[in-house]
Amino acid sequence: MLQREQVFAKDILAHDLDGNPLEAGDRKPYLERFIHAAIYRARPDVQAVVHSHSPSIIPFGVTATPLRPVYHMSAFLGAGTPIFEIRQAAGMTDMLIRDDTLAAALAKSLAENPVVLMRGHGDTVVANSIPQVVYRAIYTEMNARLQAQAAALGTINFLSAEEAAKAAATNDGQVLRPWELWKARIGKID
Repeated sequence: MLQREQVFAKDILAHDLDGNPLEAGDRKPYLERFIHAAIYRARPDVQAVVHSHSPSIIPFGVTATPLRPVYHMSAFLGAGTPIFEIRQAAGMTDMLIRDDTLAAALAKSLAENPVVLMRGHGDTVVANSIPQVVYRAIYTEMNARLQAQAAALGTINFLSAEEAAKAAATNDGQVLRPWELWKARIGKID
């Protein structure tokens, strides 16, 4: 995984809606760029996509334990977190979304949800802005960690559907607050 100090403006590649890099030159594009292209085509409401291999999320994609919101900051998970099973889309693979067919199947599993888990792989998170998608990606990881910790203690009292909907609506109006904090922290790395 690249660290912030390893990423420079020259590393950013623009792609078309088929996942083809524009003006890549000698730079090699990421294999899983098709995830973004397929989701943008399937979901006009989506303006930002994060795909990660977040370790706390992996257990929820490989078990029958659903990822559900345990606290208000992850209320956007209240709509559910479907699991993309790559075997159903393509049989036995290397688990990577390396073409448009697999990416379209992933987008179909995502449906109208903000997060889709990917069995044995990670997750893909969507939102209507970069600050919101970063917020959702961070709090999906945090919720997975907290849910696993809570499960070790006993029965979990999850957010109800109504609580999740109300908290998500409130939080959506506040994503710039943590976004500014995260940007400030990254700026201090240099």
